[in-house]
Amino acid sequence: MALYASIDQGNTATKLTVWRDGEPVARLVSRTPGNVAMQHALTAHGPLDGAIYCSVRPRNEVHWQMLRDVCGDSALELTHSTPLPIELHYDTPHTLGLDRIAAASGAVAVFPGRECIVADIGTAITYDSVGPDAAFHGGNIAPGAGMRLRAMHAYTAALPKVDVDGPVPPRGTDTVTAMRCGALMGIVAELAWYRDRLPDDGLLVLTGGRAATIAPLLPFDAVVDTDLVGRGLISILQYNLQPTTTE
Repeated sequence: MALYASIDQGNTATKLTVWRDGEPVARLVSRTPGNVAMQHALTAHGPLDGAIYCSVRPRNEVHWQMLRDVCGDSALELTHSTPLPIELHYDTPHTLGLDRIAAASGAVAVFPGRECIVADIGTAITYDSVGPDAAFHGGNIAPGAGMRLRAMHAYTAALPKVDVDGPVPPRGTDTVTAMRCGALMGIVAELAWYRDRLPDDGLLVLTGGRAATIAPLLPFDAVVDTDLVGRGLISILQYNLQPTTTE
């Protein structure tokens, strides 16, 4: 049974996942660059067959060296030159976020042959189109819920600071709930717009740290897979670890 690890370093947190046969067996999410708990998680389930590192920020050398120490040459860092199991139909692939590449790869791995809109709902939100041809066809970037709330406070004279977590009635009944509902239901409306552009057999797939916040507010069906980026990372790792054949 293959055992892999992935480190997904996002804008606000780092997520370490250990995978056995494509399913997570351990997770660790940290907002600080700690290493003791990560080191334990990497070795607690037996020898790893490989590991992959992905970051939207400059590489954390401590985390990368951990993977190198545990896996040696079977440790892979996802970069814009890494061979991929999907095609990128994007004018500037060197500027495409590595997390978006991983999420698209995850959608192709989990939902092969299906057209998907992958909404990665985090600090920012990406709405990305993945085709049945196993290709990334572009997408859009929008502010996340927290960013919307902070912007309303920062760019007005009277609107308060409001946390994303809290009551979300159908419409606000005070300034706090009005701002929170405006931010969250605005995202719901965006998701509805993207969903309406999918074919009948297409899938709207939600991932990211705020997917679980948004999903209960949707008046329509969507797939929620908060491990989609990690699944994509593992599919990229396996693609690169497979033996090469020569004629």
